[in-house]
Formats: sequence, structure tokens, C-alpha cells
Amino acid sequence: MYSLPDAFPYIALMLGLALCPLLLPKIWYAFEKPILVAIGIWTLIVMVQAEGANQAVHNFSHMLIHEYIAFIAILFALFVVAGGIHVQFNVSDSLKNNVLILLTGAVLANFIGTTGASMVLIRPFLKLNHNRAYKTHLGVFFIFIVANIGGSLTPLGDPPLFMGYLAGVDFGWTLQHGWMPFLMMITFCLGVFACIDRAKNKHTVSQRYDVGIRIQGSVNFVLMGAIVAITLIAPHLSDDSIMSVMGGGISWQDIVRDFGYVLIGGLSLWLTPKHIHDHQHFNFGPLKEVACVFLVIFLSLIPISAMLKQGLDGPFHALFSFAHEQGVPIDVRYFWLSGGLSAFLDNAPTYLLFFKMAAGNAQTLMHQLPSTLLAISLGAVYMGAMSYIGNAPNFMVRSIAKQSGVEMPSFVGYMVWSCIVLLPMLYCISLLLKHF
Repeated sequence: MYSLPDAFPYIALMLGLALCPLLLPKIWYAFEKPILVAIGIWTLIVMVQAEGANQAVHNFSHMLIHEYIAFIAILFALFVVAGGIHVQFNVSDSLKNNVLILLTGAVLANFIGTTGASMVLIRPFLKLNHNRAYKTHLGVFFIFIVANIGGSLTPLGDPPLFMGYLAGVDFGWTLQHGWMPFLMMITFCLGVFACIDRAKNKHTVSQRYDVGIRIQGSVNFVLMGAIVAITLIAPHLSDDSIMSVMGGGISWQDIVRDFGYVLIGGLSLWLTPKHIHDHQHFNFGPLKEVACVFLVIFLSLIPISAMLKQGLDGPFHALFSFAHEQGVPIDVRYFWLSGGLSAFLDNAPTYLLFFKMAAGNAQTLMHQLPSTLLAISLGAVYMGAMSYIGNAPNFMVRSIAKQSGVEMPSFVGYMVWSCIVLLPMLYCISLLLKHF
């Protein structure tokens, strides 16, 4: 049985990611991988002590097969396919064009996911603005708008909404109820971006002219459609185990989904002309960084998830009591709880946790508790933008921006940005949940 001290590996990981790059940058970047390995081993020891070796191995294999590999497989496919699409903005780096690109990315994210939209647009967006004197806000607002808020209208946009779709939520439900908060958040963020961009770069004179947009690597649009098709088809295949690896069952659903994603990524690497990858400065550095960090995050989340599943009888009983009043869900609290945890935990299982805690039945939530379901959905998606680890594309955008010579805030510095910019509008959204 787990207890609160068993959350210490995860807390140590969060503190390491937040503070070490800021306070001890040389030590952190020199020993980052050994530190991550040490925290991973610490977590495994905690799991063995709490559950025994056999159950710990089972939980680890379940996490590896059904969560981490699936997570990395779709990220690999989206990263590679998006990296094979070369978008060249032959336009001026004006405020108007920057706003249009961010808005386009937000809309596109609902069709190819926040990861896909981010990987397609982040490099050409930064390249367009390479002459700007101040560029930090470009990466920050790209994460806010394209990598998170933009994916809030369809199950294809962000993993939490897809988990809801698999649990029975209608495909168009979030669009029907979430379009107004989406417009509010996007309008507000673009407005703040415009103010900062104008103030910080008022003396920058564009050397470019509005000629048009050139897109290469069209075969990857077909492959992007194949990713979407696999994502929609795989959940309808059999989830009965057909083989076992490390005690974890593998089903046709797992095989078709994960091997399908890897195959699509491989086809993209084979079919995409080399000069496109050269133009994109394509490399696997950002994906490797995400893979290493998120393996330890997924592992250290196992004790946290086990404690949360104990509900009122577990170490987090106060959390569950806080979310209800006389057995009725409190929408505002669900919004901030699901969002607060999604800022630091993986937002897909966090969404499912509060989905089950509120009612667990999609029909009940959609028709009897729609504002509660909306609170869980928007909290999990929007507040994934609150930290670099809130959503997988955040880390990728940060890595690509740094590779492109754009100075990005530290872990804590980024959270200062997100708190100042996002919290006021998030507060307004939380008060209006019953009116959407």
C-alpha cells in the first residue's frame, strides 16, 4: 500500500526540472541523464516496497506497453511526418502575419493534433522572425496557443479529449460546448501577444515582402491523414491480449496502433526528399529529450496514480472531499483540480481520473452534468500550457526554439509567463462554466 512519502520521487523530479537548470545549470546539463536514471531507480524501489516485485513488474510493463510506448509512437509519427512538411513563409514578419500564423496553428491543431500543428509551424514561424530583436515571446505564445489551447475543440486535438471520446463522449460535444471559451482564450492570448510584439519590436524594420506561402512534402499530408485514421480505427479493434511481454498483455489494438504509427514515420523518412529535411534542420534531438524525460515522468506517476485511485480511502482523500459538496460535483473546483494536476502530470490520465470521479458515465456527464464535463475537459487541455511538462509539444517547441537560437525562459520563468498571461482568463472561464 502506498503512502504520501512514496510521491517523493515525482516531487524530486519536478523540483529538478524546475530549479536545477536555473540554479545549477552546469551541473544539471552535465548530469541530467544520471539524475533521471537515479530518480527512475528510486521509483522502482518504492514500487517494490509498496507492492512487491511481481506487482511492480506488472505495473511497470503495463505503463511501458500501454502508456509510454503508445505515447512515444504517436509522437514519433507526428514529429517525423510534420518534419517532412516544409512551409516557407515568403511574407513580411509583421505583427499581422504573426497573429495569422498563430491563429492558423490553433485551428489546424484540432485536425492534426497539437503535436502535429506545432511541428509543422514552429520552425518556419521562428525562421520568419529571426531578425526580430526580441523573440522569447514567440516560443512562449506558440506553446500557449498552438501547442495547447488550439487542440480544445475535437478529440483529435489533444489526448484528454480523445480519452473522453473513447469513453463515450460524442465527437462533436466539446466543439458544441467549448467554442466560446476557445474564442475567449485565443482572442485574449493573441491580444497580449500583439501588445508585447509591438512594444518589444517597434524599432524592427522588416526586410521581407508579402510574396506568398510555399509548401513542400505534400506526401506527408497523406501520411498525416493515415495517422488520424489509425487513431480513430485502433480503439475499435479487439483489446483482448494475444501475447504477453514482461507480464503485460498486448492486443491487436496495441499492435495496429503502435506499429502503424512507427510504419508511417518510417514511410515519411523514406519518401521525404533529403533537401526538405535539410531545410527544416530536421533531427531527432527534441524527440530524444522528450522521450528521456517523459519515461521517468510516466514511471514516477505510477505511485501517484495508485494513490489517487484509492479515492476517499487513500492518501489524497482530502482532494476528493474538496471536489464535492453533499455528493454534488463543484464545477469550479473540478476545473482547477483537473487543470492544476494537468500542468504537472500527464493530462490524459488526469482527465480520466476526474471523469471517473465525477460520474464515470459519458451519458450522465454530457446530459446531466455538462458543465462538470466541460470543466474537466477545459481544465485538462488549457492548463497543459502552464508548464513545460504539461503537454508533450511544450518540451518539443522549447527544444526547437533553443536550437533555432531563440532564448526560452527557464522552467520557473516559463511558469511566471503562464501565470501572468493565462491565469486571469482561466479565472474568468471558471466562473462562466455553467453558461457555455
